[in-house]
Amino acid sequence: MVMDAEDDLDDDEVKVQLPSEDSNQIDLIKPKNNGPSPFFHSLITGLINPLIKSGLRGGGFGHGHGRFATRNVKDLRRDILQRYFTKWKNEVGNDIYPCFRLLIPFCDKERHMYGLKEKSLAKLIVKIIGISSTSEDAISLINYKIPIGNKLAGDFSERCYEVIQKREQISHFGTLSIDDVNEMLSDLSTKSKADEQLPIITKFYNSMNAEELKWLIRIILRQMHIGATEHTIFAAWHTDANTLYNFTSSLKRVCWELFDSKFRLPDEEHDIKPLNCFQPQLAAFPKASYEIVLKNMRNEPFWIEEKMDGERIQLHMTEGGKTFKFFSRRAKDYTYLYGSSLDDTGGSLTKHLNGCIDSRVKTLILDGEMVSWDPEEGKIEPFGYLKAAANAEKEDFGISHPLYRVFDVLYLNGKSLASQILKERRRVLKAILKNNPNHFEIHPYEEKSTAEDIQNRLKQVIAESSEGLVIKDPLSEYRVSERTDDWVKVKPEYMLEFGENLDVLVIGGYYGQGRRGQNLSSFLCGLRVDNEGTEHNPEGLPKFYSFCKVGGGFTSNEYATIRHLTDGNWNIWDPKHPPTEYMELAGSHNEREMPDVWIQPDKSVVLEVKAASSTASDMFRTNVTLRFPRFRRLRQDKDYKTSLSLKEFMELKTEVEFELKEKKLELEQHRRTPKRAKRQIDILDLEDDMVEFEQPSTRILEIESFYILTDSKERIRLEKIVIENGGNLVQNYNGENIHVIGNKNLPKVASLKRGGKATIVLPVWIEDCVFNKCVLPYEPRHLFNPSEDEFERSLEYVDSFGDSYARQMPDNEELQTIIKSITIQEEDDDVVTSFIDQDDSILNIRSFSLRGLVIYFDDVQEDYEMQMARNYVRFSRGTATESLDDPLLTHVIVGEHKTAQVFEIRRALSNKPRVPRVVSIKWIKDSWVEGTMLSEEEYTM
Repeated sequence: MVMDAEDDLDDDEVKVQLPSEDSNQIDLIKPKNNGPSPFFHSLITGLINPLIKSGLRGGGFGHGHGRFATRNVKDLRRDILQRYFTKWKNEVGNDIYPCFRLLIPFCDKERHMYGLKEKSLAKLIVKIIGISSTSEDAISLINYKIPIGNKLAGDFSERCYEVIQKREQISHFGTLSIDDVNEMLSDLSTKSKADEQLPIITKFYNSMNAEELKWLIRIILRQMHIGATEHTIFAAWHTDANTLYNFTSSLKRVCWELFDSKFRLPDEEHDIKPLNCFQPQLAAFPKASYEIVLKNMRNEPFWIEEKMDGERIQLHMTEGGKTFKFFSRRAKDYTYLYGSSLDDTGGSLTKHLNGCIDSRVKTLILDGEMVSWDPEEGKIEPFGYLKAAANAEKEDFGISHPLYRVFDVLYLNGKSLASQILKERRRVLKAILKNNPNHFEIHPYEEKSTAEDIQNRLKQVIAESSEGLVIKDPLSEYRVSERTDDWVKVKPEYMLEFGENLDVLVIGGYYGQGRRGQNLSSFLCGLRVDNEGTEHNPEGLPKFYSFCKVGGGFTSNEYATIRHLTDGNWNIWDPKHPPTEYMELAGSHNEREMPDVWIQPDKSVVLEVKAASSTASDMFRTNVTLRFPRFRRLRQDKDYKTSLSLKEFMELKTEVEFELKEKKLELEQHRRTPKRAKRQIDILDLEDDMVEFEQPSTRILEIESFYILTDSKERIRLEKIVIENGGNLVQNYNGENIHVIGNKNLPKVASLKRGGKATIVLPVWIEDCVFNKCVLPYEPRHLFNPSEDEFERSLEYVDSFGDSYARQMPDNEELQTIIKSITIQEEDDDVVTSFIDQDDSILNIRSFSLRGLVIYFDDVQEDYEMQMARNYVRFSRGTATESLDDPLLTHVIVGEHKTAQVFEIRRALSNKPRVPRVVSIKWIKDSWVEGTMLSEEEYTM
């Protein structure tokens, strides 16, 4: 780095826009760098290598830093980082973002993935350095996971270093700067084909030595392994850096907002916000018994949820559904895949969400799991099918499609819910969401209280080959970016007592049932007993004792591979003549857990299994077996000689039991926090679904039955009216003299409308019946989206102007409406006709919602939206004026993105005795959608 005087930051401010809740954009000022960008190799020699050496030999790393040798490694690394950051600020400037993009590339969400994995990079390198694909070095690169000679397996970048070092173009460090490398990597991220990527990788090869290229490869693969995590690096940069990253997942914001160590993040930034991808709460990994899990829950009732084989996705919604964002756990933006709005027909999910979210919800953040759903099989598919199913659904072809299972709500209408307890968040979730089966569903849970409940549920999960369970504390808050024991994963491998997988030999097989009836669906596995059996069989093979039965976790391909490897080697089990020379089962006559078929050890296969724990059992010859054993993979690299022996297993079991006792003692000494008090959420002013109704006060609706399909608050109000007037409520429609009440196009409403199954009646019909003290026939004003036949029948009960023959009007307003409709000018007929098809009913209140208003439209001749809005006003009985000088003027409408005219308009109106409202065109459009005149407050320009 070169020292250079730092200029005033204000001289070169650069404003960048990032997402925010209200405008979707916020201004972010880019700090200024005064000095030149450092060489790329200075990042390696000045920071990466010292960090790596700090962890060696107790912290000593030479180069004049021996005075730190006895210090704590964590403190030492922090000092290394802080010295480098201070030097950067002094010699380069305050913008450290270019450095962080290379130092922690996995946190950089601005740059796209490169689409390069180890093998594709290996092929490019082989081509660049000009060696044969069959040469030893080329094979070494392609098969980097396999040990070759003295070369270690698994570290691809080290293999590349060894190969490139022999042929490096320059032996000294190159002259590429950090900015140069970032620019070239950004260019590489836009290329998807090998022939487009080759010139960029070639330029790197020609400009760097082998060590620089090794670290470049790690940056591309996003596998740095420098001895310091992003949390350590952020903490060394700024006190609030980890917090800001946890709530925004934005490396750019961490670098640009927090360059001043004296600056403290405002309190409002310490919380979840819409369109900011936060780091989600994660579940803990227990390696102990169920009893320990219960202690984590303070032995209080807990919730059990099924763990799904999908992708953790957070859904962000703003503007009542006009904007959606979908983020993965790693903060990848999947909006392009699932949809950007309710009207986005190109997305695979949002087009199915109309009617699923309460209309009162304007801003929302949900946490859940996206899975691939197979409607034909009625089950969740493995994770690998998800992206293909989503892409197919975008184009409306294919069978499988994405299903979003929601298990939490974190933000609602301007308020974060993270500090509320889970039970309250679930109550809100149930109140604001409705399921769209197989597309959008609230994930179910069961409330339980004992270890046996977990065991029983886990047995069911294993039988169904599901992922496992998540145990949740219903009194817990949501903890962003934390893995706490408030949520605990319970999978067979997570409850495993044994630190490693167990490699067991198949000695028998069991045929399945139904479709699996012709094939083996589970296997009897055994442990080798050395020095036994060799003298009793002609092959001199060791004997195996039965140990466990494995039947869960296999895929169809794995079953097929086992069949292929063992084909022709199975023998029918004969209880009278068991193959005791090869194996022994429990029981004096080998009668316990007898398989359908058996196989010789030298002709069998080895399975890698995991389990919850070991337990005593008289069903197997070892007198011990595994609880919930689950297949992990087929070990074709092992055979009967190298599979697990009984002696090895018993040694491992003794060691694990000792460790488990120590862990139990530690956990029992750990004090849990006291129970948290329940806090009520009252954000939407929602009422409880369970309402106490009074006894019927009238018998007006005594013989009538009602099926009410409205939002929860309206439904409660209507149910109360029905009950108080002697009516009956039903929960399903069977077509027998039931009045179906609805006012929105919800899925159930649409289903009943389809094929003319039911006539949907607006809530006003119930109110008219109660007012007139009798059950009335359906009139046009009572029908919701009527069919042509329904509408024609309803006309029998009104005159040509909509005046009812059967009832009295509740007030003069309806009468005035009818009188005005008689005097509609002929020139308005076309306007009225054009909007009837968009209206919910022929005489909806929307038609008179803006009466008495005089409205001026800015630039109406040049703007199609303005012309449509003026039509809305005319149809709603408002008046569109052509002049700002109109003495009756009440409102001025300005385009949403034309704020420049507002100042001039307000100045022209300032002398009026009554200053009209200046509002956005959105006020007209939203008022039209809602069917009533909305408050102008939030639309004021």
